[in-house]
Amino acid sequence: MAKRKIVDVHLHLYDHRENRHEFLESEDKVFRALVGDYSALPRTYTFDDYLTDASDVEIEGLVWNEFLSTDPVKEVRWAQSAAEKLPVPVALVGLVDLLAPALEETLEVYSQCSKLVAVRQHMGWDQQNALRRFAPRGDLLTDARLFQGLKTLTKYGYKCSLEMFAPQLKDLRAVVEKNPDISFWIPVIGWPLDLSKAGFTRWKQDMQALSALSNVDVSVSVLECVFGMDWAVADATPWVEALFETFGAGRIMFGSHRPLCKLSRSFPNPYRAYEKFIASLTESEQDAVFRKNAATWFFEGTTVRRRTEASG
Repeated sequence: MAKRKIVDVHLHLYDHRENRHEFLESEDKVFRALVGDYSALPRTYTFDDYLTDASDVEIEGLVWNEFLSTDPVKEVRWAQSAAEKLPVPVALVGLVDLLAPALEETLEVYSQCSKLVAVRQHMGWDQQNALRRFAPRGDLLTDARLFQGLKTLTKYGYKCSLEMFAPQLKDLRAVVEKNPDISFWIPVIGWPLDLSKAGFTRWKQDMQALSALSNVDVSVSVLECVFGMDWAVADATPWVEALFETFGAGRIMFGSHRPLCKLSRSFPNPYRAYEKFIASLTESEQDAVFRKNAATWFFEGTTVRRRTEASG
């Protein structure tokens, strides 16, 4: 049987000897609150390590996400150099602070890295749990500086992910709607916190509202952090089915979240679960969510406009 062809939209490659990741040097309470016990996480995870873990699929592209280093620009430059040597297409996602005064300076450096096609910012804010807060405040999505930062981002043509928890999705709609020239993607299925029936209903309503905007897609990954390290297919199925109902197979992408997915006791290889989610789809739809959507989104038409070109 032929291996499934994939473009993995969520993975991390890193080397603690090249970049410093404080949460790998000592336990970070915030990081632990998000992913659970991560003491088994390796301090270095290379492309060869990834290939070993992904030996059951055929890799046609990787979307290499930043990994919270102490120097995001240095990390991107290192990743660019490493990606140039890899035998598969690679798209880099760099860390930004869209509200920072030095945003344009960071983007100018990023624009010299040809593999970088997207940026992301961690905005997760759990109103109930102070340890699950990656942002300095919970109202950044309504801050005027964010909108100014996104205006600056438009000059560079980068795609954008604002990683947040489900209760924040209601504020994301205005952000996406007011920035039609930016392609956004929602990671972690919108990161639900309330897994009750009421929580599901609110999450679905917010995702439905976002799906009405043509410049936003969604990725399925990090399910072990949403549903727990012993998660079952049945836990996630209603949520994933709701995504197919609202966004359709043409706007959904799958990612592994390697190596963190290996912390899961039930699905250290989440693609085995993904196969169950898509069993009712046509072959063409299956190929779309595993490969074609991401290939188009991250690798086609992603030539980044330099600032001088954009302003000229």
